[in-house]
Amino acid sequence: MSLSHCLTLSRWQTEVPAIGALEYNSQQGSYLKSLSVLRKSRMTTDLTNAKDQRRPLRVVHAANYQIDKDGLAFFNPDQKMHQGLVQAGCYVYPFSINDRARMLSPTGSKIFGRGRANRALIRTCVNVHPDLLVLCHGQTVTRETLLEIRRQVPGIRIAFWYVDPIWDGCNYGHLTERADLFDAIFCTTGGRDLQKFCRPGCPAAFIPNPVDAGIERYRAFEDPDPDYDLVFFGRDKYAPQRRMFLSKLVEALPEFRMGIFGSLGNPLVFGHAKERILASSRMALNLSRRDDVELYSSDRIAQLTGNGILTLTAAGAGLEQLYSSDEVVYYENFDELVTKARRLKQGDGERVRIARNGWLKSHTVYSAREVARFIVDLSMRHPEYEQCPWGQHVFWHTADMPHLQASLRAAA
Repeated sequence: MSLSHCLTLSRWQTEVPAIGALEYNSQQGSYLKSLSVLRKSRMTTDLTNAKDQRRPLRVVHAANYQIDKDGLAFFNPDQKMHQGLVQAGCYVYPFSINDRARMLSPTGSKIFGRGRANRALIRTCVNVHPDLLVLCHGQTVTRETLLEIRRQVPGIRIAFWYVDPIWDGCNYGHLTERADLFDAIFCTTGGRDLQKFCRPGCPAAFIPNPVDAGIERYRAFEDPDPDYDLVFFGRDKYAPQRRMFLSKLVEALPEFRMGIFGSLGNPLVFGHAKERILASSRMALNLSRRDDVELYSSDRIAQLTGNGILTLTAAGAGLEQLYSSDEVVYYENFDELVTKARRLKQGDGERVRIARNGWLKSHTVYSAREVARFIVDLSMRHPEYEQCPWGQHVFWHTADMPHLQASLRAAA
């Protein structure tokens, strides 16, 4: 797909009134939002004024809920998106792709259960008859399955969302092979790497990593005496540059109480054990495998900012479009990271202020509810998707432009 056939639509709001009750406090330098004041959704289960409401949507969310982990991965993005879809007013039927494959395999192997899981997804969609199938990753869901679902559930919309890297060299063939069958594609990467996936009738849109208040529920900035000064969660397997960076950082900051989990020979932590560490950390490093891909970050940034930790992240990926320097701390190089980490360890006031700002931003603008609402609105072509703060990062195929322009004129 030539990038010249994809473009963004430039009719976007520069303000975000639909988010509701966001007020910038110049004294605290932070966004304030009353938890009791939320944007009213058109997808609501309150039918008292049904004349002004759309019919509540029914959704099948085919994702990897990781039920086999017994709660160790309760914070994974798939769980958050499920919560967000419910909070956005949808009825959501969960279909855990890999778990279902294991259940249906005579050996308990997801590999040998793939075919049965595909057939089970078809039956599920026929029985539930959803308005929207939201597919997360689902590399093993075949073209034939999606075509059969469309045949047996006429009018169904299919959305695909993806949080893994999509830059050149990554394994995204499963996406390109099925892109023409989707009504919208959503990725946590922007720019040219995202643009290549748009197809006629299928825009490719950026989404931020979602935060859920029931999952990211801590406020580490309120802890006056945290256990760790700086933490990092992530593997260095097959990542020699990351291993070298972390080793150098530990050596450069010997006075820091450092927690490195998943790298430098240390095991990863999961579940409640992980969130206990998150709740008692001054700062955390958001170290992605690449920092030159537009808008890309792993979902680590949601876990860190969402739990109120001062987050240190490399400049260069354009994350400044999502978080200001008063909400996360950017560094240009290793020496600047060390300098800023030392300063912020000593200056608790500045650290707390920035961490609190990032926490507020994540829980208001990038909540799972808002991300899920955007996915539903764009997939269903509800015009409300235009009000989204990251809405300028939507790529449409040139073949769709006449229809879109007519729709915009009609909505104006």
